[in-house]
Amino acid sequence: MALAIQRTSLQRWITLEFLLNKALEKPLEQMEPAMQGVLLTGAAQLVFMDRLPAHAVVDEQVTIARQHIRSGAAAMVNAVLRKVAEMIQGVEPGLAWEPARDLLPVDGGCVRLSGDLLPATDRTARHLGIATSHPMYVINRWITAFGEEKTIEYCLHGVVSAPVIVAVEPGFESEATEKYQPHDQDGFVVWRGDHGALQDFIKANDARRVQDPASAKPILSTADLNVSLALDFCAGRGTKTRQLAALHPGAMIGATDVDDARRAALRGSIHGLENTKVVGPESEPKNKLDLLVLDVPCSNTAVLARRPEARYRFDNRALSSLVTLQRQIARRSAQWVGPGGVILYSTCSLEHEENGAQAQWLAGIVKGEVIHEEQVWPAGRVTDYQDGGYHALIKLPG
Repeated sequence: MALAIQRTSLQRWITLEFLLNKALEKPLEQMEPAMQGVLLTGAAQLVFMDRLPAHAVVDEQVTIARQHIRSGAAAMVNAVLRKVAEMIQGVEPGLAWEPARDLLPVDGGCVRLSGDLLPATDRTARHLGIATSHPMYVINRWITAFGEEKTIEYCLHGVVSAPVIVAVEPGFESEATEKYQPHDQDGFVVWRGDHGALQDFIKANDARRVQDPASAKPILSTADLNVSLALDFCAGRGTKTRQLAALHPGAMIGATDVDDARRAALRGSIHGLENTKVVGPESEPKNKLDLLVLDVPCSNTAVLARRPEARYRFDNRALSSLVTLQRQIARRSAQWVGPGGVILYSTCSLEHEENGAQAQWLAGIVKGEVIHEEQVWPAGRVTDYQDGGYHALIKLPG
């Protein structure tokens, strides 16, 4: 429950702040952090968690305010959250969202407000930003790049609840059980059981891993390559490393990450895989690589349903910084690839500057060519859910 409240507060922060400001005498952002937290988490439950009785939510938040802010804060929290509760008429499951001043989109339906509380619908970007909790920078950028219809589609996907998806071994019988159900894409199931059972399920076969279908596509694109020596340079916690090792069992796979904690988790993730080895981030391979995997740090704008906080970190300055970092990583590691070798460049971004533009730049740096690229768009919910992402294969001259 605590995680659900925290995640909902993050995912719908802009919406919640907008509604709270209608009940406050001064803007939420000007209030002390503890008060902001109590009001945001309370409003998140009242607006988006309809199975919780409003009176119970308000009473609980009042108690928290009294215990963790000061006794005098309780009256204010009580008054503000009661006003928020009065703004909510109820959830309408299955209702397809369209711009309206009294409708908030949620996963699988809409929340009906008690009146025309949202911005005017003729101000598309402003209305969409408040209704779906996406910053104006993101919405205006997407409208310019993809058009209004696609922007609405991606913003609506950003408010769904991303399911836990598990990649399974070939031949796995994926009939629905209490713990999982088949995903629409072969080789994946949607997990429905608890976390402990999930860990046992994954340990039962080395090919199993928590991974979205879109995240699996980059490594799958290397299936026809002749790989003897590969390096996953931005390996994180090892999901793509494990996938790479399974896809190329005859290859030696090195993996690293600059973050000590992630590198420690990486060791645990690939433990027992005979063809993998964790190396230091400063270690230059002794032999030239056939394949270099660069799953670089990015804006995460293709996975906002799964990483809701990323939408608030993204702006022009952040994008420029990320593009610079991606190029630094590529320049440093591309020199380790041998003649005729391939660089797999991937992101979980929708932004051209991080995707196609970077692939073309990298091809120019290594005097190679982009032999394959694919942009995957975020879509679906539950059994047809997928994140978005981009990947390209860049082949060096032989």
